[in-house]
Amino acid sequence: MAQPLKTFPHGPARPVETRQFKYPSEDETFVRRFGSAALTVWGSLPPEVQQKILLEANLVWDREYNIPNLPAKLEAFVKRRGGK
Repeated sequence: MAQPLKTFPHGPARPVETRQFKYPSEDETFVRRFGSAALTVWGSLPPEVQQKILLEANLVWDREYNIPNLPAKLEAFVKRRGGK
């Protein structure tokens, strides 16, 4: 089960919702590689950075756009693959 967002001195980290990272299909391999790299170092990242990445991941454009319970699924995925 997903844990609640951590609260930081200025409140929880919030992504800027007006921007959305989009990429052409030919760049998909690079996006996957960056994602894999982030998971590889996930456990060594400060909790604030981990939280920011999770929040941003909820906003990223994707071809699979209607995923129910996305925040909880992303967090579970990171715990399985990236560890902590």
